[in-house]
Amino acid sequence: MLMSKGCSIIQTSKKKFYLKYVFESDNNQKINTSNDICIESVKTFKEFKTFYNFPFLLYKDDQYWVSPLWYEFKNFFKNSNPFWLHSECKLFIARKKNKVVGRISAIIDYKYCETVGKKIGFFGFFECIQDFECAKALFQTAQDWLQLKKINIMLGPINGRVDVGCGFLYSGFDSSPSILSSYSPEYYISFAEKFNMKKSRDLIIFYVDLTKEIPEKLKEKADLCIESGIKIRKFNRFRAQKELKWWINLFLETFMDHWGYVPVSSDEVKTRFGVKQIRWFVDPNLFLIAEKRNLPVAYLWATPEYNQIFKKINGRLGLIQILSLLFNIKQINKGKLHLIGIKKEYRKNNISSCLNYKVLVEMKNRGYIGAEIGWVDEKNFTVHKTIAITGAKIYKIHRVFEKNLKIILH
Repeated sequence: MLMSKGCSIIQTSKKKFYLKYVFESDNNQKINTSNDICIESVKTFKEFKTFYNFPFLLYKDDQYWVSPLWYEFKNFFKNSNPFWLHSECKLFIARKKNKVVGRISAIIDYKYCETVGKKIGFFGFFECIQDFECAKALFQTAQDWLQLKKINIMLGPINGRVDVGCGFLYSGFDSSPSILSSYSPEYYISFAEKFNMKKSRDLIIFYVDLTKEIPEKLKEKADLCIESGIKIRKFNRFRAQKELKWWINLFLETFMDHWGYVPVSSDEVKTRFGVKQIRWFVDPNLFLIAEKRNLPVAYLWATPEYNQIFKKINGRLGLIQILSLLFNIKQINKGKLHLIGIKKEYRKNNISSCLNYKVLVEMKNRGYIGAEIGWVDEKNFTVHKTIAITGAKIYKIHRVFEKNLKIILH
């Protein structure tokens, strides 16, 4: 049993702990709506694979979509994922005349509710054909489930956690998503608006054109940082576990006040961003640590834009795909700056500019033509000013929507 402040209690039966996946249940939910649309809850692994595979049909002719990795997708929904110690969900599939036409999840993270002090639930993993009646049935089903759980606000799309995927693509439809970024067709925006959802937050991705010179101002700030006694080193992949001990603590410290993030256990952080496999895929020249008196005070985690290769492997990551990745990695010509974290007392030492400069120089030396930064919360003005020094421009916007369910009840 788990209880979070301001939220309802999750009653967990003993049987749940014998189940491998959180969606497994004896309780089937089937909802018939108008226009021959039927919504069914996912309760078996076979149905879960149908849930996963639907986007492959939806985007089969879309040149920009990148399939999610099956390994990561299924692992997220395993009971062993620490996220489910403080969360619960329901997955739904929509059929029209026995043909799958959409999917959605309804998720409650009780630790998130406790952190923000509000009864907020998410809809996520949303995919649907271009038919508002199908989308409406899916949204309504998620909303009904959340209301049943006494949730007052529906927020989304958020796929459980903000790092798994969040926001409908609002601008920037003419290119593929970068790694750890979501993708969706333009008509999803009208779906949300027609269902009376309002804008909650925009999440911005920036782009640096590396075919141009890196701004001199960025180099000047980097030099000032080094002159102040800050040392920059690479992540040591051969001492990965030792590195992770301080990095996880610093990550939690520097991101706990950011939108969408909640304080979680070290074990849960290890399930994110491929941390468990970090020794094998981390690029030490793009994961930099700033130290003062030999103690880490900041970091910047960047990677090659792996989606340029992942796009070709159709969501699978077996031996053949891994060999293909290793063989084709030199074909990558873009980078991605994911996370930068700095201790509060060092945020005026030009450390962010120094880390940005050194990573962009490394990418430019590799022949990369550009790099994405973000996403960044639209209201994080400090980071926006820092990014502006790199010469980056707004590239894509993802929008998170919300709906007040308390008003509906009354």
